[in-house]
Amino acid sequence: MSAEINEEKVVPLGEKSEEVPACGILGRHPVLSVVVFALVGIGAGIGLSFWNPETEQEADTKDIVLQWLGLLGDLFIRALKCVVLPLVFINVTLSVVEMMSIGRTSSVAGVTILFYLMTTVIASILGVISILCFQGFFDAGTFEPPSPAYVTLGCNEEGSYMTEGDAGAITCAANTNDTEQSQLFIIDDVSNTFVKTSGGVADDISLSDTFYDGIFTKLVTSNIFVSFVDGNFAAVVFFAVFFGVALGRVIFRKRAGADIDSSAIVLLFKEIDEVLILIINWIIMLTPFAVLSLIVKAIGSHEELGEAFGNVGFLMIATILAMVAHFFVVDVGLLWFFTKRSPFPYLKCLIPAQTTAFACASSAATIPVTMRSVMATGQVPETIAKFVVPLGATVNMDGGAIYFPCACIWLAYLNGEEVNAASYILLVILATVGSAGTAPVPSASLVLIITAYNTVFGTTGTPNGFEFILAIDWFMDRLRTTLNVTGDACVSGMVAAKCNMEGGEAGDTGLVTQEVKAHDNVVEVDDNNNDDNGDGESAVKSNVL
Repeated sequence: MSAEINEEKVVPLGEKSEEVPACGILGRHPVLSVVVFALVGIGAGIGLSFWNPETEQEADTKDIVLQWLGLLGDLFIRALKCVVLPLVFINVTLSVVEMMSIGRTSSVAGVTILFYLMTTVIASILGVISILCFQGFFDAGTFEPPSPAYVTLGCNEEGSYMTEGDAGAITCAANTNDTEQSQLFIIDDVSNTFVKTSGGVADDISLSDTFYDGIFTKLVTSNIFVSFVDGNFAAVVFFAVFFGVALGRVIFRKRAGADIDSSAIVLLFKEIDEVLILIINWIIMLTPFAVLSLIVKAIGSHEELGEAFGNVGFLMIATILAMVAHFFVVDVGLLWFFTKRSPFPYLKCLIPAQTTAFACASSAATIPVTMRSVMATGQVPETIAKFVVPLGATVNMDGGAIYFPCACIWLAYLNGEEVNAASYILLVILATVGSAGTAPVPSASLVLIITAYNTVFGTTGTPNGFEFILAIDWFMDRLRTTLNVTGDACVSGMVAAKCNMEGGEAGDTGLVTQEVKAHDNVVEVDDNNNDDNGDGESAVKSNVL
């Protein structure tokens, strides 16, 4: 019996042959080019922030200039969001099927969730410790009491309103162009329906609603196609995991030990994956220019940067120090502990992902760059990267877990609230659980800050001083996203070190053999023995069972 073997060139992990997503000097030095363009963007943005229009026409001119300067960045984000969600669905599904084929689905999924939970708990604890160190610098703020709510009451006759005379008599009189005091009536707003102390974010969402809608209903969708349209990453990833498990069960139920490539769906998904990756490569070629565009627009659109940062300087310092501590404890310390090697070469490969995250402030939009950076380290198998990174962009929000307690404590001192040990413990719990329900899009954590504050300190509405949080959120959100993306990449390295993807252990399918079975024949390929004829081909031995 004879068998033909088509030899294919095998590319070792980390040396995958693919196009470099840039050309010329940008392609030869991708990390340096992104950093240089980011620094140029920061400088240009700071310069534009000093442009203070004095007239409405000048203000419109500045808006138009910033709009066109940010065009490339906006198109970059739109293009990434267009491709990233189907790419995530395909990658997670294929990763689950491939892990099932070597019996690693349960171990990889369990280790990944454990690592993400551990890093989030550490992040929330570090946030509380950092804000504790600065609580002595916080002072209670002074705020003007809210103005009363005025209304005018109309009469039956069109154009006439109730008017209070000098003697207190109520009559109906025609409305004048100038609203007279006598036609204004004060409402005693006992339910705080009309009065608000700040604005911009909904403040009537309870903690129960936050967890119920932010975690559970977000995970289990009623229509997967609507979730794709709405960009619900949590639902898409959750569905992809179960879709992959079901697909793997169907493949291996038909034939024990079957090759996953025997499935038409797997082959289709792999073709789609290659197409989407090629499109992503084209988009990523614009990364340095897009980073420059995004940063210029983000910084240049804010006036009086010094004043905005000065009002909440200690909050920013406490948060940044906690993020730095988290970087060294988790991203450096734990990565070294589990991989048993220096983490700095690994972290160096993550700079493009970190820069992109800072520029676009979206973990979801950064997924393609993060996966490319992780696989470029040569330490993370493609299967793990395609599973861990999309899942982390959905549930791993270390930056938010740090910022939530810091912002809540700062607001509490500003409003004169009493802060005790129970407050800190409850904030750690809320930050750990609540951060997982935060959407991977810009400024998605603001509602949770208000909800957590009201829950811990027993208040209602939007706390005084929240406008300061809004003023700096464009900057802090970028720091949070950068830390989130770094955490996703480092957990990928830890999972890869903890879970050996070379197989050999029974798992979901018990598939431990690499033999190619065809009816009653087994073809063995011995790569270690050379042909006696010296033609360089591998010896082929056919055994009939």
